[in-house]
Amino acid sequence: MILSMSGQAWLFLSTVLAGAAIGLFFDVFRILRKTAPRLAASAFAVQLEDFLFWVIVTVGMFYFMLNRNYGEIRVFAVLGAFLGIALYFVTISKWVIFVCVAIIEYLKKVVKTAVKIILMPLRFLLNLVSPVFKKMWGKVRSGLCRIKLSGRIRMRKFSRNWFILRHKK
Repeated sequence: MILSMSGQAWLFLSTVLAGAAIGLFFDVFRILRKTAPRLAASAFAVQLEDFLFWVIVTVGMFYFMLNRNYGEIRVFAVLGAFLGIALYFVTISKWVIFVCVAIIEYLKKVVKTAVKIILMPLRFLLNLVSPVFKKMWGKVRSGLCRIKLSGRIRMRKFSRNWFILRHKK
């Protein structure tokens, strides 16, 4: 389908915005890697994240080009997407990552503090009951040690008797 000049301009601007959205989506993965380093510690996890990113971006751009450009791939549309990605990374990517990581770290602290506050009565009860359980555990443990010792003695007697019975002819 033939696009007018204004249609081509709108298409170019929308691909620039789509490119910026791709950059923002990539920053989501970068933020996850910074805030959850244990999840992204292995090379396999990083490769899986990259594969997932490229699959989602490819499907998204295909759908975008199918709806906006009727499935036609035009050079200025592809250049617009690359320009959008470049503009996003040059201008606001650092700030987005900084702010998002700061917010996530703050929320981690808030959740950690809330969990401590919620578990405080449970810890109080545990501290009240733990001396009793320690005393009981000491008695149970010594009883188990005695059972284990008597089991060894019995097993020795049994194995000795079994040896004698087996070799009697």
